[in-house]
Amino acid sequence: MRKMLSLMAVITAISVISHNALAATPSGFANTNVTVTARVNVSCQEAQHGSFPNPLTIDTQVTSDQIFLHSTDELVKCTNGTVFTVKISSANGTALDQACTSGGVSGMLLRSASWPGDTVAYTFMCAGDTNGAGRFTGAGPTVAKAMGISIKIAAADAQAALAHADYSDTVTMTILY
Repeated sequence: MRKMLSLMAVITAISVISHNALAATPSGFANTNVTVTARVNVSCQEAQHGSFPNPLTIDTQVTSDQIFLHSTDELVKCTNGTVFTVKISSANGTALDQACTSGGVSGMLLRSASWPGDTVAYTFMCAGDTNGAGRFTGAGPTVAKAMGISIKIAAADAQAALAHADYSDTVTMTILY
């Protein structure tokens, strides 16, 4: 009987120990939150330099406006969703930091190098603007936005032009974002 009581005491002790081991709550645990913050920098850059045929050939006998399309369009890459504008200035004309729109920037002037008093007025246009107000929207680093640059010479300005082979202007395009 003594052996049986001893055996029962051992079984009871093992049962209590194992029950306590299973019912124990872990100690040293705590929940914590880690805050992660980030910022996406806005960035724009020229992806392709625009150009026009060299030289443009202005026909003084044409009775309508003459449109000259780019030979290489101006391309800009900007951070996805970034709204940017392009400002245009003419070295020879009066246009200074004008928003480039599909309607165009007037005050542009081609000037003869050999006869500086001889000029031809023109309009510089950016047909790729988003809303007609000179705003463009970036689509990320792999998608370049085309400016859709072109030049328009009014029929009256073309007809009044004097014959020279050295008309030029330097157009400065400034990207603002």
